[in-house]
Amino acid sequence: MPYKNLSKILQSLKTVYSNDNTDYSKKYSGEIGYKTDGLSPDEAELLRQHNLQPNNFQTYSHGDLVSAFLKLRDTTSLTWMSCSRFFIKGLSGELPRYRQTLMSFHFMSGLENHAFMPSKRHANCDICSLPLKSVFDRTHALYTYYLGHSWNETPAHFLAELEEASTFEAPEVTREQVEKLSSLLQAISDASQDETPGQLEKRIASLKLLPKTDKYKRYGILQTLAVTGVMPGDLDSGNQPARSDIVHPLAGWRGSMGVDYDVASTIFPDFAH
Repeated sequence: MPYKNLSKILQSLKTVYSNDNTDYSKKYSGEIGYKTDGLSPDEAELLRQHNLQPNNFQTYSHGDLVSAFLKLRDTTSLTWMSCSRFFIKGLSGELPRYRQTLMSFHFMSGLENHAFMPSKRHANCDICSLPLKSVFDRTHALYTYYLGHSWNETPAHFLAELEEASTFEAPEVTREQVEKLSSLLQAISDASQDETPGQLEKRIASLKLLPKTDKYKRYGILQTLAVTGVMPGDLDSGNQPARSDIVHPLAGWRGSMGVDYDVASTIFPDFAH
């Protein structure tokens, strides 16, 4: 477990990051902050001790982010094995925070040094999808991961996520936890030929395979499998509806594509055994 006082930390962050606690009177580089007067002195000190102070807005250029990722890659204790085990433990519901790290590590592992290249399709870099400039509340980003979400739309947040995950002790996984992954992959393999990601999520929900998840957290878990290639997808299919909750690469998956078990065995060495 990342922190001994995790339940107290999360309760304190929940107090701050509730929807009705936005402080519209304060601006941080164009970002809206959150009121912190609801925290007791002890709660504020606990968050400070764990570098989880609210409204910890950070500003990065594209070049700053690329350099920081590459430096972290050279120094982190994280490995494919440890990140795959984080993900497996996150699936079990034991600690939902662990679900994001594999996706973040996958992004960092494939990153190379480069200059910003504008994209005709979106505002971010066409090579890495990082923005030209990024401003975000580090603590709020981490809080969403502690809730069990995993996202691929905001890779700038992966830096803070990996920096924190690098301080965690490498986990061990049980046979039961690996079997949870196996059951999920089997459910994906059992999809009908034209099953969509949305239909898959609903079926997984009905099977009650993933504890402590809602629709969006299940999408995040499936997105990690898609990002790593465990769930193959067609990026050029145009399958993503205009207002869909599901983005690529998961949006490009269909039931006929199933699971790539060769990739799964590579990404999850424990599963291969």
